[in-house]
Amino acid sequence: MSISVSHDSERRNVVVYLGVTLFCVVFFLIYNQFSHGIHSPFMTFLFAWPLCLGLIPSLILWKIPGTMGPGRVSANLYHSGVAAVTVSSLLRGIFDIAGTSSNLQVYLMIAGVAFLVCGVLAWAVKK
Repeated sequence: MSISVSHDSERRNVVVYLGVTLFCVVFFLIYNQFSHGIHSPFMTFLFAWPLCLGLIPSLILWKIPGTMGPGRVSANLYHSGVAAVTVSSLLRGIFDIAGTSSNLQVYLMIAGVAFLVCGVLAWAVKK
């Protein structure tokens, strides 16, 4: 027996991802004020990760009737991937503005993409 994420859960995901997207926009605007004119595309477009990978898919699953939502495992993997990719982009933006770099940010991005792929594959296998 497979447990799928409920319709209310998708509505909650829409609200959470909308909040995270707005937080990323506000964070960029505030951080940009103190960046001394130095910009990073990873910081400028930080909001795009939770918007494109979180909000839009959650809206689709919530609004299209009859869509089979992901199971708990696939949802957890996917949401962890979105979080890891977003945090990795945030760190890369901070490092770019500070004029430094770190290999750990790259590993976080790779792990995030791996979580995203595993989440999608787990959902596809369940279907």
